Amino acid sequence: MSAINDLDESVALGHPSDSDSDLEELQDDIAKFDQSVREFLHSHQGRSEAPFPGRGMTRGRGTRGPRKAAKPRGDITARLAKVNQAFLSGDYSKALDLVSEVIRINAETHQAWTALSSIFREQGENARALSAMVYAAHLRPKDVAAWLDCASFALDTLTEDEASNLHTARLCYSAALRADPTNLDARLGKATVCHRQGHLAAAISEYNIVLKYHPYDLDIVRKLAEACIDNKNTESAVPSAIIAYRRYFDYEMGNSSLYGSDAPWHDIGIYVELIASTGDYAEAIRELKALSRWLVGRVQEQYWDHWQLDDCEWDENDERRCHVSHFHDSLFDAELYGPSLPLDLRVRLAIYRLRLGEEDEAFRHLTWLDPDSPRTFDFMTEFPFISYDLASELAKYDQPQRAIRYLELLRAATGDPDAILLVQLGRCYLATGQQSTAEECFHAAIDAEEYNIDARIELANMYEKAKEDEEALILAAEAMALKEAQGLPPLSEPLTKEQFHKFSMKADHGVRGMAASQARVGSRQAKSRSTQSARILPRRYRAKRFANPDKRRQDERSRAIKLSRQYELVRGLKQQIKSGSSDLIPVWMESCKELIDDFRSLKRFYTWDKYLQFLGRKQFLEQSASEEANTELSQMFERLTRSIAPQGDSLPGPGFDNHQGISFDDWLDLFLDYAIGLSLAHRREEAYQVCESARDSTVFQSPQHNFVIHMAWSARHLMRDGGISDSSRMFALLSKLCQSPVSWYTSGPAQKFILRQIKAIDMSYEAAAKSATGKNDVDSSAMAAAKLNMDICLLMLYGHILFTSTSYTYAIGYFLRAWSLDHENAMVNLSLGLAAKLSLATMCNPGEMSHSVKQSATTTWEDYSNCLASDI
Repeated sequence: MSAINDLDESVALGHPSDSDSDLEELQDDIAKFDQSVREFLHSHQGRSEAPFPGRGMTRGRGTRGPRKAAKPRGDITARLAKVNQAFLSGDYSKALDLVSEVIRINAETHQAWTALSSIFREQGENARALSAMVYAAHLRPKDVAAWLDCASFALDTLTEDEASNLHTARLCYSAALRADPTNLDARLGKATVCHRQGHLAAAISEYNIVLKYHPYDLDIVRKLAEACIDNKNTESAVPSAIIAYRRYFDYEMGNSSLYGSDAPWHDIGIYVELIASTGDYAEAIRELKALSRWLVGRVQEQYWDHWQLDDCEWDENDERRCHVSHFHDSLFDAELYGPSLPLDLRVRLAIYRLRLGEEDEAFRHLTWLDPDSPRTFDFMTEFPFISYDLASELAKYDQPQRAIRYLELLRAATGDPDAILLVQLGRCYLATGQQSTAEECFHAAIDAEEYNIDARIELANMYEKAKEDEEALILAAEAMALKEAQGLPPLSEPLTKEQFHKFSMKADHGVRGMAASQARVGSRQAKSRSTQSARILPRRYRAKRFANPDKRRQDERSRAIKLSRQYELVRGLKQQIKSGSSDLIPVWMESCKELIDDFRSLKRFYTWDKYLQFLGRKQFLEQSASEEANTELSQMFERLTRSIAPQGDSLPGPGFDNHQGISFDDWLDLFLDYAIGLSLAHRREEAYQVCESARDSTVFQSPQHNFVIHMAWSARHLMRDGGISDSSRMFALLSKLCQSPVSWYTSGPAQKFILRQIKAIDMSYEAAAKSATGKNDVDSSAMAAAKLNMDICLLMLYGHILFTSTSYTYAIGYFLRAWSLDHENAMVNLSLGLAAKLSLATMCNPGEMSHSVKQSATTTWEDYSNCLASDI
C-alpha cells in the first residue's frame, strides 16, 4: 500500500519499549488476583470446581478472534490528553511531537494513530492522514466503520494520487468485508472501485452479490449494466445485466402504478440494447414494445405480445391496427399508441428491423424522423450516437443518400468535427460517386484526428484506383506505421455492431453516473492513444487530388503565401532573439518546427527508401513479406511499392534551387538553426532526427551542404547534456562517427602520413633552433617558447594510432610530448594513464614496471584532480 509508506519520519515504528516487560508482569499479577477472587466466590456458592480455568489448566475453545484491546497505561493516557489539548489549541507541530512520542513508546495505541490522522488532515497532508487512518484500522480489524471511513477518505482525496488511492480504497473495502461479509456498503464500494480501476470482472461479481440482497435497486442494476458494457468479454458479461433488468421490470410491472415524468424510458433503451448486443433483435423488439406499452398505461393489452409480424401497434393511425382482431375492443385513446412512443426507441425499432432485413417496416418508423424537421435536429443533438448508428445501418443497406442526409444533419448538430462521423460520411459520398466531396470528408477526418487510420486507408484506395500511386503509397505507409505503433489489429474495419451498441447505449441514455464515467474513460482513451502516437508521423500538406484545377491552384497559392509569411516571422524572431529577447525562443522553435515539418513531408525532396523510413516503415518493410503478407493493407502497400518505388540511390535531386520562394540554402540554415535550438534545450534525439533529415534530402547533397550539416551534427553532440569535458566529448564524437575498421586506422599509409606531418613540424622547429645558436640563452628560450606552437591534436592522433596497434611504449612518448604542452588537458592525462597501465601489463622488468605504475597513477590522479577543480 503506497500510501502507508508516506508517514513522517518523526513517527517511529519500532518495537515496544522495555517498559512493556513490566506491563506484562503487572498483567500476570492481576490475572492471578482475579483468579483467586473467582475461586473464593465460587467456594462460598458451594461449587466444587472453578468455572474459569486458571493458568496451567486446560482451556476451553472460547471465543475466537483477537483479544479486546487493553486500556492505555496511565502515562500514555496523560500524553494523549496533552495531544488533544495541543490539537484543540491549533498547535499542530506540538501535537505531532507528542503523538509521535506516544507511538514510539507503544505503536499499538489506537488513539495515537487516529489523533495523528487528524493532525495530518488539518495540515493538508492527506496522503499521510490516510496512512495513519489505515494503521489505526489495522489495530481494530473488526471495526467495519473504521475501514469504511478509510475508503471514503481515500476516494475523497482521489485527485492527489488516483491510482494509489483507488488501490488503498479497494484494500479497505476488502478488509471491511473480511470483518463483515454481509456489509453491502463495503461490497458496493468495492464494486465501484473495481469498476474505476478497470477490473470489470471483479466489479460485475460484486454487483451481482449486492443484487442478491437488493434485486430491485435500479441504481445498482444500472451500474451492473455499465460494467457489462465496458467489459471486453461481452458475451459472458451481458447476460447477467439482462437478467437483472428483466427481474427489475417484472417486479415493477407487477407492483408499481403508472409512472409520471420519471418513467424509466432510458432504462428500457439500455435493456433492449443489451439484448440486441447478443444478436437477438426479435427479442429486443418484443421487449421494447411490451415495456413501452406498460409505461404508457396499456399493460392490459397483452395480445400485442403475439403480434410480432410488424409494429403496427405504434403506427400513427389505426389503418393497420384495424386488422388485429382484438384491437376493435380497445378502450384506450389513440394518443397512447404511436405518438406515445419516444423517438429514440422508435429509431431503435427501425435499426433492429433493418438488421432483420425488414426494410419496409424500418422506413415506416423513419417517417417520424424527417431530416427537414426541427424536431429531428433536436433529436440528433440529444442522441448523437443513436443517430450515427441509424445512418451506418442505412449505408450498410444500400441507402447512402438517406444516410448522407442524417449524417450531414448530425454533423451540424454536433458542432465540433468528429473523425468517425466524417469517415462514415465520406464512405457514403464515395458510394454515390461524389469522389471530390468524399475526399474532403476524409481529409477533414485526418485534420480532426491526426492519427486516424480509416481515413488514410479510404484515401489510399481512392488514389490507387485513380492511378495516384505515389500518394496512395504514402498513405498506406502512414496507416501501417500508425497500426504498428498503436498495436491495432492488421485489418482496418468500421466499428462492429456490438461496438456501436455499446457506444450508443453509454452516450445517449445518460444513466446516472454513466455520463461522467464515459467522459472520463473517453478522455483517458483519447489521451492514451494520442500519447502512443506522439511524433509517429510528420504533419504534411495534403493536396486534394479530386478537386477541380482552379481549386487546387488556389490552395497552392494560399499555402505558398502562408509559408512565406511563416518564414518571415521566423527570420524576425531570430533577429529579436539575437538582440536579447530570449523569451521569444519557444515561439521561434514552434514556428521553425512547422516549416521544417512541411519540408520533410514532401516526397520530392527524398528518395523512396528515406521517405518511407521517415514515415516509420523501416522495420515494417523488412517484416511485411513474412508477417503481414495476407492482410489487405499490406498487399496494397507491397503492390504499390513494386509498381512505383525506384531504388533510393537512382533518384537525382530536384533541378531547382528553391521551394515556395525560399532558397534551399535558407532552408538548410533553418534546419540547422532548429537542430542547434533543440540541442540547447537538451532534446538530443529530435536534434539528431532533424540533422538526419537534412542529410538524407536530395537537395542538400553538395559538399558545402554536407560540411555544414556535419558541423551542426558535431555541435549537437558537443552540446548534449551529461558530457564530461570538451576533450572527452570530441573523443567520444570521433569514436561514434568514425566506426571504421581498426586496420584502416592503423594502416601503414595512415601512420606514415601522420608521422610525416609531425616530422615536418619538428624539422621547422629544429631549423629555428639552429638559427638561434649563439644568442643569449634567455632570449633564445623566450623565442623558442613563442614559436613553439605544436599541434597537440596531431600528436594525440599519432599516439592513438600507436596505442591501437599495441605499441604502448611508443604511444607514451607522443602522449608525453602532448602533455608537456598542456598539463591540464583531461584527454591527454587520461590517454597517458591508460597507455602506461597497458604498457605495465606487458612488462616483465620490475624496474620498468615500477616506473609505469608511478606514471599511470600520477597522470590518472592529475586527470581526476582537474575534473574536481572544474566542478564536473
